[in-house]
Amino acid sequence: MEKIFNPIKIKNVTFQNRVVMAPMVNFGVPSGEDGIMSTELLQHYIKRATTGIGLMICQSLSVSSRAMVSGSMGAYSDTHIGYLRTLSEECHKSGTKFFAQLAYHGTAFHNGGTINNLSESDLEEIKNYFVRAIKICKDAGCDGIELHGAHGFFLNMIASPQSNRLENRYSGDISGRLCLIKEIIEDAKQFTGENFIIAYRMGWSETLETDIATAKILESIGIDLVHVSSGIPVDRKLPIPVDFDFNDIVYTGSQVKKNVDIPLIVVNNIQTLRRGNYLIENNLCDFVAYGRPFLADATFMKSSLKDFDYKSCFNCKNCKWFVNGENCPAQIREKSAL
Repeated sequence: MEKIFNPIKIKNVTFQNRVVMAPMVNFGVPSGEDGIMSTELLQHYIKRATTGIGLMICQSLSVSSRAMVSGSMGAYSDTHIGYLRTLSEECHKSGTKFFAQLAYHGTAFHNGGTINNLSESDLEEIKNYFVRAIKICKDAGCDGIELHGAHGFFLNMIASPQSNRLENRYSGDISGRLCLIKEIIEDAKQFTGENFIIAYRMGWSETLETDIATAKILESIGIDLVHVSSGIPVDRKLPIPVDFDFNDIVYTGSQVKKNVDIPLIVVNNIQTLRRGNYLIENNLCDFVAYGRPFLADATFMKSSLKDFDYKSCFNCKNCKWFVNGENCPAQIREKSAL
C-alpha cells in the first residue's frame, strides 16, 4: 500500500491517512452572517468531509469581531460552536479529522497593512482573542486548530523582520518575533490536553536558513504540527535541484522537514496523489495538502483512489475560484456530466 494511505499519530490523535484538504477561501459562495457559516458553505465542506480525507482544515476564521473582513466567518463567540460542531461531526463520520484555521483578520502585508501601530497591551488583547478562539474550537469538538502564520497575514507579519518594527517584547530577533505565538500556545495548553493538536501554518521568510530557525523555535515552544507555505516576501526564488519535480514552496517544506522532529505538511501545486505519495515515501514530509484539487472536484479523494494520477484542476492561468468558483471550468464540466 502506498505510504500516503498510512495512518499517523500525533499525541493521542490518529489520522487515517496523510491526505489533507488545505484551507481555501470559497469566493462567490455566501459566507453567512454574524460570523456563522452559511448553509451553502457548510454543504461545500460536508460534500468533501465524507470522502475519506485524513485531515480537513477549513478556511481561516476570525478570532475577533473587531477584525472581521467581508465574507469571513468567526470563532470568537459561543454562537459559533454550532457550525463548528457540525463540521467536526460530519468529518468524524468518515474518520476525517477536522481543524479550524484561526487568524486575526483585517491586516495584510500585501495590502500595505502594518502591525507597528499596535501597543504591547493591544497585542496581549489579540493573544487573548486567539486563546478564546482555541477554547471555542475545542468545545465544538474540533481535533485541533491551525494558527495562520502565512501568506502575509497578521501572525506572518509579527514573525517577519520585514514587517515587524515593534519596540517591545514581541519584536527583535526570531525569538522575540515569535513571542506572541509562544504566549498563545502556553495559555492554550492549559486546557487543550493530549487529544487536541495545535498546528501552525508557517510562511516562508527571506532565507531558507531563517525558515529552518523559525520552525525549530516553533517546535521548541510547543507547536505539534507545522504546515509550510509562502509568506513574506511574496515571491522568493530558491535554487532547486534539477531532479526535484516540485516548486519552491514544497522545496522549502522538504528542507524544513530535515531539521525538525514534529510532523510537517507540504502544500502547493502537488496536484495528484501519486506526486504526494512520492514526497511521503522519500521522507520529504509527513502530510500532503491539496487545495484547488478539492475545489475543482469534491470527490477528488475518491476519484484518486481509482486513478492515482487523477488531476481534477485544469491549472487555468487565472484561477476562476479567486472571483467565483461557479465559473471554474472543472466545476462546469462536472455539472454538465450530471
